[in-house]
Amino acid sequence: HLLSLWRSHCSTVADRAVQEGLKADESELLLEALGDLHAELLEGFALWRSGLCACRGAGLAAEGSGARLPAALRAELRTGAVPAGAATQLAEVAVFLLIWGEAGNLRFMPEVLYLLTELALASEGASPADLYGAAAQVGRSGSAAPFSSSLFLAKIIRPMYNVVFDAWYDCVDVDTGSGRDIKRLRKGYETYLPPDAANYDDWNELFCDPDRLVQGLVTDDGRYLFDLPHERRFESLHRLDWAGSLDPYEVKTHREVHSMWAVFAPTHRIWLLHAILFCVGLCLITPAPNGGGSELLQGNSLAVRLAAIGLLVPVHGLLRSIAQWHITSRKALWWRCSLGAVARGLCWTAISAAPIATYAAVRLADYHGAADLSAVLPVTFTQALVVHYVVSSVGLLAQLLIPGAKADKLWDLTPVPVHKKVLRYLFWAVLLAVKMTVSLVIFRAVWEEMVALDTVKLGQEPLSEITRFWYSSSWAVNVVVWLVLWFMSAFLFVADTGVWYQAGCTFLGVASILARRQNFAVERAISKIPERFSRRVFTYSSSGGTMQHDERAENFSTFFPKMWDRIMESMHREDKCGWDLLREQSFGVHSSGTAVPSTGTGTPSDTRSIGSDFMMHQGAEEGDMATLSEEFVAKMPGMFNRNSLLRLATQGSFVTKQPSKANAEMQWRLNSFARCLGMNMPRPFRAPYIPGITVLIPHFQEDILASKAELYNGSENTVPLIDWIKARYSDEFDAFRARMQRHPAWVGSPGAASSGTPADGCEWASYTDQQWEMISLWASMRTQTLWRTVSGMCMYQSVLQSHYEAQADERSALSAPDVWDPLDCFTCLVSMQLYNGFSTKQLDQTNRMLDAFPSSLKVAYIDSAEKNITAEVDGVHSRQRRRYFSCLIDRDCQVLEDNRRAPRLRVELPGFPILGDGKSDNQNHAIPFMRGSFCQCIDSNQGAYLEQMLLLPCVLGEFRTRHRGESQSKRIIGLPEHITSDLGTVGDFAAGSELAFGTVLQRSHALLGARMHYGHPDIMNKQYMMQQGGVSKATKTINLSEDIFAGMDFTLRGEGRKIKHCEYFH
Repeated sequence: HLLSLWRSHCSTVADRAVQEGLKADESELLLEALGDLHAELLEGFALWRSGLCACRGAGLAAEGSGARLPAALRAELRTGAVPAGAATQLAEVAVFLLIWGEAGNLRFMPEVLYLLTELALASEGASPADLYGAAAQVGRSGSAAPFSSSLFLAKIIRPMYNVVFDAWYDCVDVDTGSGRDIKRLRKGYETYLPPDAANYDDWNELFCDPDRLVQGLVTDDGRYLFDLPHERRFESLHRLDWAGSLDPYEVKTHREVHSMWAVFAPTHRIWLLHAILFCVGLCLITPAPNGGGSELLQGNSLAVRLAAIGLLVPVHGLLRSIAQWHITSRKALWWRCSLGAVARGLCWTAISAAPIATYAAVRLADYHGAADLSAVLPVTFTQALVVHYVVSSVGLLAQLLIPGAKADKLWDLTPVPVHKKVLRYLFWAVLLAVKMTVSLVIFRAVWEEMVALDTVKLGQEPLSEITRFWYSSSWAVNVVVWLVLWFMSAFLFVADTGVWYQAGCTFLGVASILARRQNFAVERAISKIPERFSRRVFTYSSSGGTMQHDERAENFSTFFPKMWDRIMESMHREDKCGWDLLREQSFGVHSSGTAVPSTGTGTPSDTRSIGSDFMMHQGAEEGDMATLSEEFVAKMPGMFNRNSLLRLATQGSFVTKQPSKANAEMQWRLNSFARCLGMNMPRPFRAPYIPGITVLIPHFQEDILASKAELYNGSENTVPLIDWIKARYSDEFDAFRARMQRHPAWVGSPGAASSGTPADGCEWASYTDQQWEMISLWASMRTQTLWRTVSGMCMYQSVLQSHYEAQADERSALSAPDVWDPLDCFTCLVSMQLYNGFSTKQLDQTNRMLDAFPSSLKVAYIDSAEKNITAEVDGVHSRQRRRYFSCLIDRDCQVLEDNRRAPRLRVELPGFPILGDGKSDNQNHAIPFMRGSFCQCIDSNQGAYLEQMLLLPCVLGEFRTRHRGESQSKRIIGLPEHITSDLGTVGDFAAGSELAFGTVLQRSHALLGARMHYGHPDIMNKQYMMQQGGVSKATKTINLSEDIFAGMDFTLRGEGRKIKHCEYFH
């Protein structure tokens, strides 16, 4: 893991020289990259430590004093020509990664790991007895002695894990039938965790606050950990009373209350704003009184009616205080009960209560009139009204604009540029103005209906009449009608804000994309693919490819024609186009440098293997890519004609003169690709200086591969699934049949018909088993299977190889063919939560997938083993019946007798890892097996396209920094996804909603600062995700939609972090 991160930072450091047109000094790369790695990976640790140093009771040396590593270790690291500073940086990075790698579920609490890292770096203990109070354990796996955990895991990590487990769960049993683990929550915890149950955030918050941390960690003999010398604290960790130190009553600050108070507390400003607008609307539509001289309940003038809005200040202040009381723990209330807090509370109470007194003065002045007022108040009516308006405005603005208690804020948010602030305020001002304009019309209609019904209008009732008729049943019924009408009006007034917000986001999203694309929005982008692809993607390749076409010269990279032919070939292998269309829309250059060959039947011969037909990056395809740099003589495909939009509209299809030949998805893909190339994008990273990225695919129970039994069961009473798939993708099935006719494995399979395929293609029982394997692959690529996702993601490997062939920096020693390897830059990691309990069929499909993608695909899973005699000594939880391990396998691992593979890597976990709702824990245990600086989280029902994958080095350019410490690398890059699961009416509606959510709404949310992370194919800087607990959150019954909380944490941690939405990559 360390080496892959180091290599990625070597790429980013060298890229800075490339961007300036200079040759990277590779002799200094390692040292420069180590500094960058240390700065990024341990940025959170450095900030945490600086806060701890500022705490008087922590007893830490100041930054730069050299006290972070003991003298003996510093002397040992100063070897050769390595600078002492670099040796120290390497030691700190290595220690942090070692602790992080063994932390298991504690990785969700990054500040806990910072404490362990700080104490480990400062420790001077040399033996296990000094550090852990125990002798070294020798019973390791592979020896004759029973398996025994490492001392660090057993003595430091596992005691903390056991506290976390006991807070939520009673035990983990084993099902006698299936052998699967069954976790049992504590009694009363089944629906949701009680309000005062601690969670990851509560425990981590203790370690974020230096003052609480110093007073919160107590050893078993009652001493505070921080009372010990700093270099002796690590040795005392195994004696800490973790159960007492992490007790929910001691650490809990925010209570997860399941009530409306918990909803009101964080959203109180939204409710206050709606209340203000609603009351203003009522005052404006109420007509002036008809005279009579009586004092009305709401006042006799508009000024007095508007003054009543000031009473929202004390009402809102009271409700807010009650809500805060409900959600704040009693311990936290006691901590915050300082002299300053009391003073602030009194100030807020005065601000909230003042409008009551001033409003009373206004009504008194209005009631007595100017003549009699001097005997009651020493102010005039106008003066009282002005004072009330000022006091009420101050109270309302304070409650609207001043955020909550500072104690709730742990980090400084990333500053927002002024122009974005103006845009956001302007958006909400316009939206609320339009909403109010429409609402006033509705309010007036309600008022007119009340007049027509001749019901009571309570606000315009004289006070004298209310005192006379309040006990009348008929008057009470009219008041109830009045309340119901205005209550429903208020309810709809609040509810329709969501509708207006969606409308505003739609307008903002469309306007922003038009402004971003400018004239590209109305051009024919397809015709400009060669030029733009060469300029934006193959930026560093030679541009000597000039072709005469339509009386004009086309200028593009010499490598583009072969790359375009590869794109068209990929669509052909996916059966999006037939042979005729392939020849028509290709440059006519095969990867061998010759024109596409044809047989006597007019279709090119195809002698590739089954795997290469469906996985373009494997076998022969990789060999084909190696010839990308050969010379070519080619023709221009017809789709690059620069026809007018009118001609295209009458033609009906951009890829062919016969629209029936054009597959709808193929047209969408090419259109999307052309639009993407028209958008602004960073310059790509140049091979071999491409940083590493891992695609993480969590897998639970999703289908791996569609089997024959699922597609066709032979029953005459049901319609087989393969019939439905064939009907939906009829043109693609026809292309598949035509392609398979030239495939030896299809035609020559034992028992096949003379033509290789039944006449109508639907006689499913006539196909052989070998043919069914190919049909299953074809169907799997059109359903939501893991195979489809892995097949798409693994195209990154061939794409990186293409970039290397087209535009590698030949001056670099790293560009030598025997040095460059795209696998240094890419890993596809599937985290299979249930692999250990797979059936024979699932194991066969997994092994087949590993064989199909032998180099780039890895599988992480959770293994288990029974306890043994060392379990109690190792601290294994007494109510868990197994030990658990995080394992990694690939194609080269040995296949065991039960068809499982022996793990290449096996890391023991502190205990049962799935303490949350599943997905986040499944991702968390696999993160140590990820390689490179960046990660992309993909659900196991998504696919990918070769032409889009070619833009990966450009997307990684979004993280490019000009110097060490620049915040540009602190990013989540949001990307849209193409929804294909539009099956049926409900599916079509869901796909349409998902499409709007992933494009227009995400675009608007990014501008409004509201975009988080939603499980889409976002690319993240893995190092910063490690510093906030991972790529998702995992508290049981709280983090149900685990992905969005990763974006929330990323935003809340601030310090330059940004979430950006890009649309040039799908």
